[in-house]
Amino acid sequence: MELKETEKRLLEAVSRVIEDEGFTKIGINRIARQAKCDKVLIYRYLGGLDGLLVAWAQQYDFYSFAYSEFINQIEQAEISNLGEITKVVLLKQLEYLKDNQLIQELYVWELSGNSSFQAIQIEREKNNGQLQLELEKRIDGSCRDCNFFLTIIIAAINHIILFTRQYNMFNGIDFSKPEAWDELKNVISDYVDTFVMSRIK
Repeated sequence: MELKETEKRLLEAVSRVIEDEGFTKIGINRIARQAKCDKVLIYRYLGGLDGLLVAWAQQYDFYSFAYSEFINQIEQAEISNLGEITKVVLLKQLEYLKDNQLIQELYVWELSGNSSFQAIQIEREKNNGQLQLELEKRIDGSCRDCNFFLTIIIAAINHIILFTRQYNMFNGIDFSKPEAWDELKNVISDYVDTFVMSRIK
């Protein structure tokens, strides 16, 4: 019980530090003070700051928890349904990142080049890679470039959301309007049909 309660307080403390001061202020001492616990517990229960950030990412970073959320659907799906599942994953990524300021702060921090912690990125790649491998296994190598096509759309989603934090207009599209986001979702669905599912034999 002590472990669960302490870990919960520490993860909440990480979120509060990010919300109040950003990722640049993340540190063992600051998190321990925010959680009102001894910093020794961070090392004892989570192996240090990297372990704590991985635990935080498993709870908040989309591709760190998407594997457990979608793997059963992918494993059990018919080939003909994989396109729809892929759309669900991508559109959920879009909605989740668009509505989650904490994760936006995480991505901006990572892209700034100032991040000294690789644990979150490693965790994300591990889980996203497993999901991708399962998808590739289901289509039995019949779509040689699917990984690249999906990478392009994942990157596009991330970039548009992070860019429009600061600016409404992107390539002549006004993303302050809800209909722009609706159209983007339609385009993502069309993209999956055109560049992914059409290549699966």
